[in-house]
Amino acid sequence: MAANGGPVRRTVTAVACVVALTIAGAAAAADIGSNDDTGKYAADSGVVFFSRMAALGLKQSVMTTRFLPSSPTTIQDGAALDGAIPVAQLAGLRVSLAVYPYPAREVEDGTATPAAFAAWLTLVAQRYPTVKEFVVMNEPNQPAFLRPQFNPDGTNASAARAGAFLAAGYDALKAVDPTIRVIGLGLSPRGNDSPSATSNISTSPVRFLAALGAWYRASGRTRPLMDGLGFHPYPNQATDPLDRGYMWPNAGFANLDRIKQAFWDAFQGTAQPTTAAGLKLFLDEVGWQVDTSTLPGYTGTENVPVTTDANQARIYAALVGGAACDPSIAEVNIFGFYDDAPRDTGFQSALNHVDGTPRASSASVRAAIAQSAGGCSGRPVAWAPARKVVGAVASAWSVRGRHIRFDAAADEAADVVACLLPGRLDRVLATTAIAGLTATSPGCVGGKALPQHPASFQVQRPGRLRPVTVAVRLVAETSPRRVSTFSHTVG
Repeated sequence: MAANGGPVRRTVTAVACVVALTIAGAAAAADIGSNDDTGKYAADSGVVFFSRMAALGLKQSVMTTRFLPSSPTTIQDGAALDGAIPVAQLAGLRVSLAVYPYPAREVEDGTATPAAFAAWLTLVAQRYPTVKEFVVMNEPNQPAFLRPQFNPDGTNASAARAGAFLAAGYDALKAVDPTIRVIGLGLSPRGNDSPSATSNISTSPVRFLAALGAWYRASGRTRPLMDGLGFHPYPNQATDPLDRGYMWPNAGFANLDRIKQAFWDAFQGTAQPTTAAGLKLFLDEVGWQVDTSTLPGYTGTENVPVTTDANQARIYAALVGGAACDPSIAEVNIFGFYDDAPRDTGFQSALNHVDGTPRASSASVRAAIAQSAGGCSGRPVAWAPARKVVGAVASAWSVRGRHIRFDAAADEAADVVACLLPGRLDRVLATTAIAGLTATSPGCVGGKALPQHPASFQVQRPGRLRPVTVAVRLVAETSPRRVSTFSHTVG
């Protein structure tokens, strides 16, 4: 299936360090489940399907019902959900409903409104009072699910629109039952941040969260938007190992610290808790597609690189074990318990083939769940928000006569100002001196540092080679509160 965004859903996710590590090691493992509507459509309402999920050790089943704006009081697949939800719960599974407005064109043309979405969610929550978890919105940083992504001036538009729907949905669900857990967004791991792209005009998750935080702060809202953050850490390609992430500002399972930081930058100091204050991550869709070219029951031709059964089994076992070592992860939901049949429009990343035959990953996940039942058995994850620019450095200094050359680099986008200051200044004085200066101040220049693309500068000393200090300030693109400064004295 095409790799842009997540898959289309089946309905058409020191002492302080010692203390932190101890807590991480003792934390309960993340609940493992599956995001799959197959059981919902089964003739027996999923009796066999859900019992097989529970027997494997899975804890939750994510099913979908979408808000169709042109039919605002209809619960899509309502009759199927009426049968499947109690069957899944009887099997011992927690049911989570993924809910979002669709199709994107009806969001774009204004047919969908937050108020109508909230009214529809009220109907859903009232019809299914035993469902206590809702994933509200789905990959709103992708045009398949929310348009437009950008305003005419090139600034992000999708975050504010998604925020309005999420806020309305949160308030509606809490009004029905305050114990309902609202999981927000279900972000795609990737986006090109290009309003002029020839296809898939989308927003990276880091920049989407920055825009969402800016909208939230400007809105004056005093309630949270979500009780947990939904994220879909699909690999860039199914041939990637689990520990191969993405370049900033995209993110995969190996870059969850990047998502945590982006969320902290966006919401720290507001009514919306961050992972530093206990907010949990819900990896409500994730999957590595497998080669099915020699198997019966499938149709079409695969259009993206795929991995092997054995490699998927190893990755899923490592995924379960890795999630158990990160205390901020509450759930991991593998996309698919049974494969989709069409290779070109569906997804083949499930724990079972399309006919229900177990894949190698079925056994590996069962074993990994059992192993992680007591918590982390590997290296615990301890994370704290960065207070400065991540990976900031000023280096490659070169002095030739009056010319001073150097680079400013970072592991995230940062705006850079470099100023030539007279005399020998220590770092404290240089930091103070550059604090109020900009790229247009006398003796100053500016630039942009990007991961793997440092900002390069050349400044020139006055005619007489007196001692000077070069002061460099980097400011994180996603948070003006995170600043790193450097200085270098010449002469």
